[in-house]
Amino acid sequence: MGIPGSVAVCVGLDIHSIPGLTQVHQKLTKNSGSTVDEFVKVRLACSNGYSFWFSSTSGKIWARSSAGSWSLAHTTTSTGDDFCLGAEEYNGYIYWATSTRLHRIAIADADNSWASVSHDWATFTVGNTSWHPMAKQNLKLFIGDGNLVASVNSSGTFTANALDIKTPFQIKTMVPFDIDLLIGTWVADTVNRTEVIRWDTTSPSWNTSDPIEEVGINAFMRDDNYMYAQAGLAGNWYYYDGVQLQPFKRIPGTYTSTSYGVVHPGATANFKGIPVFGFSNGSGNPALQGVYSMGSYSKDYPKVLDLSWPISSGSLSSIEIGAILVLGFDLLVAWKDGSTYGVDAIDYSAKYASAYLETRMIYPGQRDIEKVMSAAYAFYNSLPASTAVVISYSKNAAAYVSMSAETKVNSIFQKVQSELSVDGIGSLQLKFAFTVSSNDAPTIEAYGVDFE
Repeated sequence: MGIPGSVAVCVGLDIHSIPGLTQVHQKLTKNSGSTVDEFVKVRLACSNGYSFWFSSTSGKIWARSSAGSWSLAHTTTSTGDDFCLGAEEYNGYIYWATSTRLHRIAIADADNSWASVSHDWATFTVGNTSWHPMAKQNLKLFIGDGNLVASVNSSGTFTANALDIKTPFQIKTMVPFDIDLLIGTWVADTVNRTEVIRWDTTSPSWNTSDPIEEVGINAFMRDDNYMYAQAGLAGNWYYYDGVQLQPFKRIPGTYTSTSYGVVHPGATANFKGIPVFGFSNGSGNPALQGVYSMGSYSKDYPKVLDLSWPISSGSLSSIEIGAILVLGFDLLVAWKDGSTYGVDAIDYSAKYASAYLETRMIYPGQRDIEKVMSAAYAFYNSLPASTAVVISYSKNAAAYVSMSAETKVNSIFQKVQSELSVDGIGSLQLKFAFTVSSNDAPTIEAYGVDFE
């Protein structure tokens, strides 16, 4: 069952870097230590070499230097709420928004100890308490504020109403698109209708609008000249063709009114040419959670959706990923796991220790004729010392049973094989788990199963 050539579950594995090889990803390791003690949803890479991470529950702003050291740089004090709802660097300043106010600081003063901060530099008209997304386009900075788009020009002039969209739509996310601005909207979690709006940034009204039957546009994700939008609470991704959203991918899961998830606006990025995003639990853990990738080796290969990087806590459920930032070859991930918070980074000294994949449901021959499995195997390209491939099977949708006791390694054919006669098979799934040793892990070329 499923798309031919696909797998049912793929966690912690790199299937893009070398065509034909399954490799284990480097793990995520907590990079922020105990410094970041609140959930981050807004992040910003600054031209001075620092990255800044903004609390979603207080006015705290953390700085990370280019050398990877962390510090609490500033605490916002604002009229109204202090927590950050959007940030961007523009024309020599860092701008960040709280519910009713816009603040800024000159880049020259933005380091690990902010000075000369302009709190309450401008006032929003609506004062949205959930989102103030920001995007630069056509030499201006644009800021979402409820159903309004505010702006700052190169002279430092703030305009509270550069564009208004019809109520009850609220602006949740924005991104530059060609020479225009793409705006993702939301109404309410109980309203399954929203719109994606395209605006040229100068006309008094937007150019095109595409309504969609989803609970809001949550996030945009860029793949070079392609644009994707994650919408609603059921893991749906859409491709934007310049006018309309087209259904593209779906995060596998079980979605109901009490089991749903979301991609936060700041939790998308592009890492080594591959789009990545963080999937967060809304309620009920409908799907595995972590950093997914949706990429391919090149245009000649299909787009593959897989859970590439679980967070450092090891949890795959009941977590949130608020923000993702790519700095060169560093992938940084801000997360929340219960009452624990942090920012992870790629650890190039160690592999992820719990990588695995599960095959599609296999129906060998007719579904209603009993089959007997005689062997399951994996052909490896390399099998370093102290590493292994552990094979398990699930017969007729039952729990997985390990075949590790029946596993042998054939070094001549470079084959890990588990031989065990299993009868009464109507349907079958196989699981291949990778045992790593520090920074060493198996690399696999092919998987197979034999029936009597």
